[in-house]
Amino acid sequence: MNEFEWLRQMRDLNQPVAPRDDLWARIDAAIDNATPAAAETPTPIRRARHRQVWALAASVAAVMVLAGGIVWHMHTVAPVAPPIAIASKPNPENAPWKPSDPRFAGAAVEFGAARMELQQAMQQAPDSPALQRLLQRTEQQQTQLREQLEKQAG
Repeated sequence: MNEFEWLRQMRDLNQPVAPRDDLWARIDAAIDNATPAAAETPTPIRRARHRQVWALAASVAAVMVLAGGIVWHMHTVAPVAPPIAIASKPNPENAPWKPSDPRFAGAAVEFGAARMELQQAMQQAPDSPALQRLLQRTEQQQTQLREQLEKQAG
């Protein structure tokens, strides 16, 4: 076979060809023979899909109920005021610090704010040793700064 015969055969393939069997006649007949009751009966695949959808919906509802219960429980539990040994001591060092030198007024405000924030955090987590250490360290730093100022002034 040479190239010219091959090209002629290719051109012959470009002609329309009628199918041997008419598929549409069989499709129409199958649709006409199908009964509506057969289309409505659930197949095993439909049942399985239906069960999966209901299982998913039930699991989402269960998660939502669980999350709502946890949030409700957290809001209804009244926080108990913890016994803070450091803050409860009537101690002149725990009194608000108001230095006479205006250069240290900012430091006094910062130390006071830090102590207030730490005490609030301790009310939320009274058994936290880290918060107790931070509160003690803050008070020690404030005491050291007071002592240094007294030495400089006196």
